[in-house]
Formats: sequence, structure tokens, C-alpha cells
Amino acid sequence: MANLTLSGKTEPDSTPRAAPAAAPAQAEIESPVAEVAEAAEQIGRTINVQTVFLGVIATLLVLYTFYFARTVFMPVVLACMLNLVLTPVVLALARAHIPAPAGAGLVVFVFLFVLGVGLFTLAEPAAEWLRRLPFVIDQLSDRLDFVRAPADQLKKAEEALSNLGGTPDQAAQVVVVQQTTSLRELLLNETSRFAIGSVTTLVLLYFMLAMGDKFLRRVVAALPDFRTKKQVVEITHQMQSDMSHYLLTVSVINVAFGAVVAVAMFATGMPNPLLWGAMAGLINYIPFLGHTVSAIVIAVVALLSFDDLGTALIPPGIFIVIAALEGNVVTPMILARRLTLNPVAVVAALLIWGYVWGIVGLLLAVPLLVVMKIACDRIAPLNPVGEFLGG
Repeated sequence: MANLTLSGKTEPDSTPRAAPAAAPAQAEIESPVAEVAEAAEQIGRTINVQTVFLGVIATLLVLYTFYFARTVFMPVVLACMLNLVLTPVVLALARAHIPAPAGAGLVVFVFLFVLGVGLFTLAEPAAEWLRRLPFVIDQLSDRLDFVRAPADQLKKAEEALSNLGGTPDQAAQVVVVQQTTSLRELLLNETSRFAIGSVTTLVLLYFMLAMGDKFLRRVVAALPDFRTKKQVVEITHQMQSDMSHYLLTVSVINVAFGAVVAVAMFATGMPNPLLWGAMAGLINYIPFLGHTVSAIVIAVVALLSFDDLGTALIPPGIFIVIAALEGNVVTPMILARRLTLNPVAVVAALLIWGYVWGIVGLLLAVPLLVVMKIACDRIAPLNPVGEFLGG
């Protein structure tokens, strides 16, 4: 209220007044807003968690389907990968006024001819080494006689430790487990399965090369809106460009690597140098594991082929040097950082696809991982996955 003065006039009250009533009202308004924001954030976190779990479940279901329907899916995926590699050749023939169906037939014929010549050339030595597999361990035992004494001592020590856990009668009991599947049978089963699917793969490959973009156009025409159509076309073209570049580059590197290995094995006097060069080039599609397997195989063959241990160590030593140069210098320099992948993701892909599709899965693991990375980079919600898959 106002204060009275001597003149009878009133002056404004100079004492501090209480805060207006609008402040509590504003606080009352801000409180529900904060609650709503917090609830929305909680819902967003719940939706993200649900999305992650749904993605994991969907991925497991897809892998489950690929595992039990591998006879159907393996030829399709192989045909798609070969289509990405060979499409530039068909397009080059089309620019030379060769129709797509004729160009596709010519490309498939040349591919089949080269593959047939390679198999015919390498089939006999490969079959000979497969026949020697059951005797390889005994032959290596005879060649590595200097390690037999330490191995026998370790075996005796292991038996002595096992005897501490029970009575002599219990320790004397031996359980014999019969091995039902040998390495040779496993290789033959995988090879026969791959041979059965080869015809289907070649037929699918021909139609994919002959159709060109017709299949993509029909898929795009069936999509509901323009934005989805544009995104699908961009992802597909990016995938075709990057994958064809990646597969062509890796194929050229592996062919050159196999040729260098074959020449090195010939120079060191190894038997069947073409076989080991082709093996090294083919297995080189499997990162990390390929070089290791090739080095072990070449070392075993060298030990069985040369009498002198020093001479037998030369071929695997030369191969290790060539593999180190290829893996650490040549391939990173050619592929550059744009196509590098996270080593953890590569190992996980090898484990998953090796379990699902065996040897074929190991060969296709990295190309499929590249396809997944390209798709994740182009789809906004999956960009974090693409960042993780990148090197």
C-alpha cells in the first residue's frame, strides 16, 4: 500500500515487494514440460532398445534360414557376386555393339572355359595329394624324428598327471572314440556340394548378366513412393560400383599373388608349383586365415618332398615373405583406406559365415561384409553400424 506524506500526496512504496504470482505459475507450467520431455526421452530409449533386440532377432532368423536353406541361397549369392565382377565386361561388349544376351553368353563361356582348364590341369596332382592325406602324419613323424623324444616325454608326463586323479585301474581304462568324418571326406563333401551348385550358379549368372538393369527397374517400379525409389536406386548403384571395384581389384591381386607364389615354388624345386600357386591365390580371399593355411600346407609339402631340413624350410620361408609384402604393402596401397574394414568385424564375419556355409562361406564372408557396410553407410539409421564396420 502507499505511504502518506506531509503534503498529503502519496508516493510509491519503496520497500521490496513479493515476487509476482506469475513465477509459481510459470514453474508449474515448466514442470509438466520437463516431465513430458523426460518421458519422451525414456520412450526413445525404450524404442531404441526394442529396435536393437528386434534387429538381433531378425539377424538370427536370417542366418538360421541361410544355414538350413544353403543349397538354395549359396548359388544365388555366388551368382550375384560373379555378376558384380563380370557386369563391366558385358557393358564393354555392349559398347562394341554386342547385344547383352550374346555378351553374357560369351562371358559365361569364357569363364567356364578358364575354370575348366584350371580344374583339368590341377585335378590330377590335387587328387594325388588327397590320396596321400592318411599317410601324411606318419611321414611327418618320420621326417621330424628329432622332436619325437620330447613329445614322448610330454606324453609320459601327461599320463603321470592323469594317474594322480584316480586308481591305477581307473587310469588304465582307455576310451576309444572312432572318428566318423576324416579330413579327406570333409573336403570331398564340400567339393561335391560346390560342384552340384555350380550349374545353378552359372544359369543364374547368365540370366543376371543378360537382364542387366531390367530386374532393378521392375523392383523400383513396384516401390510405393519416389523417395524410396530414389534411395533404392542410389544404394544399388553405389553397391554395384564399390563391389565391382573391390572384387575386381581383389581378384587381380589374388591372381598375381598366386602367379608369384607358383614361380617361387618352381624356383625352389617344389613339386606341382601351379597347384600351390592356385591354392594360395584362391585361399587369399579369406583374410588372416588364408596366408596361415597356405604356409602350413607349403611347409608340410616341403618337408615331405626334400630330404634336407634346411632345404625344406626355404619354400615356406619365401612364401611368408611374399605373403607379408602382399598383405602389408601391396593390398593396402591398392585398395586404400576407402575399402578397409574393421578387423574385429572381419573375424566375426569369417566365424559366422564359415559356420553357416563352410568353405564357400569363408570365401564370401568379406564380400558380404562389404555389401553390408555400403548399405549401412547409405541408410541413415544404420550409419553407426557402418562406422563400426569401417576400418
